[in-house]
Amino acid sequence: MTGKPDGFAYLDISADGFWRSFYAIPVSLPPLLAGWVAYAAELTGGREETAMRLSIVIKAAIVDVTAWILPIFLLGLVVSKIGIAKRFAPYVIASNWGTALLAWAFAPISLWQLFMQQRSDTLTFVSLGFMIVIIAMSYRLTRVALQKPTGFALPFYIAMFMLSFFITLALQELFGINYDFNAGY
Repeated sequence: MTGKPDGFAYLDISADGFWRSFYAIPVSLPPLLAGWVAYAAELTGGREETAMRLSIVIKAAIVDVTAWILPIFLLGLVVSKIGIAKRFAPYVIASNWGTALLAWAFAPISLWQLFMQQRSDTLTFVSLGFMIVIIAMSYRLTRVALQKPTGFALPFYIAMFMLSFFITLALQELFGINYDFNAGY
């Protein structure tokens, strides 16, 4: 994420390393769970409806894990067509572990949201700032993992980001857990 390719020396870029990189999902579960619980509390308006909150947490988990895995699967279908077949495994490995790292880095914000249980301008500002940092770091990781110039890496990153974003929105809508900013939930 610092933009230096020597970071790949710390990653297992083998076939086994590719599959093991999906362990990043369970590694990310604790901070993600905090975010899902906070989101469920926000959607229920702070009401103590345990069954409803649990349902939202489960649905949010399905949404996030699907939005993590499905773009990788879809990318795997087209890697040879877009000329990154040799860089697919390093990209997926770095992306999976990078996402786990960023999930843990975002944990304090999720915990803040969980315990404050109401939106504040400060939390919104901090979250937005952190999201900008995450996007920048994820782009740098993508560029280094693909070993491609910005002219390729930036559109690729935007496409993957938007794919994940739209999968998230579609699944939230499907499950009825989309956040309505106008209504507050």
